[in-house]
Amino acid sequence: MADEVKSIPIRQILRQALTYFYANVKSMSLFWLINFLALGLFNFIEGGFSNPISIVWLLGYYIYWCVFFRFYFNKKPYILTMDIFGSIVPSTKIFFLFVMATFLLIILPFLPLFMGFNEKYLLFFEKYMLTLQNIEGDVVNQFIFSGILLIASPIIIARPFFAWMSSLQGLNGSFKKAFRKTQGNYWRFLFIMVFLNIPCVIFYEVDKVLCLNGWLSTFVCAGFFVYFNLAFAKMYDFFYEE
Repeated sequence: MADEVKSIPIRQILRQALTYFYANVKSMSLFWLINFLALGLFNFIEGGFSNPISIVWLLGYYIYWCVFFRFYFNKKPYILTMDIFGSIVPSTKIFFLFVMATFLLIILPFLPLFMGFNEKYLLFFEKYMLTLQNIEGDVVNQFIFSGILLIASPIIIARPFFAWMSSLQGLNGSFKKAFRKTQGNYWRFLFIMVFLNIPCVIFYEVDKVLCLNGWLSTFVCAGFFVYFNLAFAKMYDFFYEE
């Protein structure tokens, strides 16, 4: 029997996430604080993800979010459980999808070079490669590149995320099931992803203007990431309720 096609009630989901936050303000504030400390600690890792030490940080941060969602779904124990290890399979698939999307953004412009090209395309190609080479040091380039990935996010991040949450509870972590249950919501997912990223972008710019070395935006985004994931947990409830 086919699943009923549901449309995300965006206002209701955002309101429910906020209500849950305030109803559990002590626990959510603790998660906020720990998230802030974790993100702040990452700023002290020289070289970021290029540093092997970041693997330890990434593992700890992954477990943090596992505990967060198991707390939300009231799945005890929150940490000492095989379900966390079981969730590694769908999370690895999400990472693979993200890497593949990034790879395609890099490799696709090469294809016309093998099919014949004119001078106009060659100029575009040179500018594109220059953009990729300066992606870390140019805010505009980061914005454009992030925007392209954001457009793909309903497919490579949002929907697979539900499969991960399901596996984290010891349930069916099938990507096929997640896509089937959430079908027909591409634009709603995209709107939510954009809407939930706007505050972080705003505070990032405010942080730069005030010369606070990223600490203001890190603090605000740490809390907003908690709210962001609460919204997705509420969407999970909406799609997976039996």
